[in-house]
Amino acid sequence: MGNYRQNMVRNQIQGGQALVEFAFVLPILLLFMVAIIDFGIIFYSQMAVSNAAWEGARAGATIVDPSQGDQEIIGAIHSAAYGLEISRLTIDIDPTQDELPRNQSFPAPRGESLTVTIVYQVELTFPQLAVPVSGRAVTRMEYQNP
Repeated sequence: MGNYRQNMVRNQIQGGQALVEFAFVLPILLLFMVAIIDFGIIFYSQMAVSNAAWEGARAGATIVDPSQGDQEIIGAIHSAAYGLEISRLTIDIDPTQDELPRNQSFPAPRGESLTVTIVYQVELTFPQLAVPVSGRAVTRMEYQNP
């Protein structure tokens, strides 16, 4: 009977020890899970921003109406930025439609380069930080001004 009682006490102590160890490890596991989720959000945002920059550059290369060129580029970027908050996008188009060579007459700007750069602020869950991710695409303009 004595051995049985000693084994019961030993099992209760070990059960309490396991609970204390779990209490120490649980916050670390939860933090690790949140970090994995945040990394996935950053990775997705980077892919979406890169794709949106490419789509904007492609729209800029084949503009239909040169007087509304920047609006066509921005519209293509907004359409391609699926899953991102448009208000957190910063779009830079170089050159703009009012700069050389895009404001020149025929045959400009055919063959000149167009650069679209997008910066997106990703808000992390923990800690409360905003991480910028960016995408950049360069293409040659294929259209000609009238």
